[in-house]
Amino acid sequence: MMVILFSGRKSAVEREIIEILCKYGANYISDKAVSAGDGGFTIISEYKKTDINLKNGIAVFIDDTDRFENQVFPDGITGICEDKNITALGIFKASGIPVISCGMSAKNTVTLSSLGSGSLLASLQRTVTDLSGGEVEPGEFKIRLTKPYTHFAVMASAAVLLLSGIVPDVF
Repeated sequence: MMVILFSGRKSAVEREIIEILCKYGANYISDKAVSAGDGGFTIISEYKKTDINLKNGIAVFIDDTDRFENQVFPDGITGICEDKNITALGIFKASGIPVISCGMSAKNTVTLSSLGSGSLLASLQRTVTDLSGGEVEPGEFKIRLTKPYTHFAVMASAAVLLLSGIVPDVF
C-alpha cells in the first residue's frame, strides 16, 4: 500500500509524518532518500503534480499550494488533508474520492481531544472504510507522545494508520 505525501520541500510537518509512520514499519522513498522498514506500507514524497496509477492508496496533502493544481486521483485512493486546505479539498472533490478531513471541530473526520504533554486522544468522528474494505468504527484512540508533534501531523498519521488497519498508540 502506498501513502503519497504532497508538500513543498523542507516541510517540517512532512518530516514529522514520515518519522511517525516509520515507527510503524513504513518504507520511505523520495528523490533524496530510500529507507526500508518492515514493509507494511510505503511512503512516497511528491513535490509536484504526479501521474498516479494505483488501485488503492492514501494521498495526504500537507500544504495548501497551487503547485498541485489539476492533480487527479483514481478510484481507490483516499485523501487526507486539513479542513482549512481548500486547494486539497477541491482537488479531492474533483477526483470524486473519499476524504478524511483533520481539524479541531466536530465536522472533521479526525480530531484531537484531551491534549496533554505526554499523550492525547485522537477521535475518529465517523465510520470510514479502510484500504482492505473493512469498516473502522468511530472511537477515541489514546496516543502516547514520545515528543511534541504538530496537531496535523498527529491527526494525519492516525488517519493513515487507521486506514491501514493499524491502531495508533505511540507517536
